[in-house]
Amino acid sequence: MCERYTEPARATIFHARYMASQSGSQEIETEHLLMGLLRADKMLAKRFLGSPWAGETVWKKIDASKPKRERAAGSKEIPLSSESKRVLLYALEEADLSSNRRICTAHLLLGLLREGKSLAAKILSELNVELAETRNELSRTPHDDSQIEEFVRERGALPEDVVELQSRIKSIRAHVEDAISRRDFQKARACSDEEGVEREKLLRLYDQYGLLDWIFD
Repeated sequence: MCERYTEPARATIFHARYMASQSGSQEIETEHLLMGLLRADKMLAKRFLGSPWAGETVWKKIDASKPKRERAAGSKEIPLSSESKRVLLYALEEADLSSNRRICTAHLLLGLLREGKSLAAKILSELNVELAETRNELSRTPHDDSQIEEFVRERGALPEDVVELQSRIKSIRAHVEDAISRRDFQKARACSDEEGVEREKLLRLYDQYGLLDWIFD
């Protein structure tokens, strides 16, 4: 089934794995899939949640709902939870229902909404994103996750060490995306782990300079 996923859909799952490791989870839960989705497709986030940086709001809700655990380290494989496995099956069904050969980020969003008792679905409902309305909207105007739009926040100048580390992380992320597109998942996981280490450093700098609203860029 993996070959049916678009690149942004594949990236969603890799980003979800990263979010799971950062939160110390033993499994990739639906909320991690949601965060991965918002990171992989900011145009979808803007369309249905009102902002390309909706991940900030979502993460705060997750953080308030889940006990804090020590973050996982290293390249340990993190499996999908039972709920997340069902989400991926629902996404497949949604693609088939729309006669779409590819499984896109929009199908993943519908899959998350269909797993109605999950934390991700509850958060989406709190943000006024519901299954029936979302499906109808996508039926009227399908979402093309191959379209890419750069979103830039207008802010003041950043400290030089922050800019340098941001640039390094951007380069690593490009390697992740390239590895995913080539289906070199071992390389993608290794790069994702490297990104996690560098993001830990960046998080400390953000905290040092009072720049925590940059976390989800």
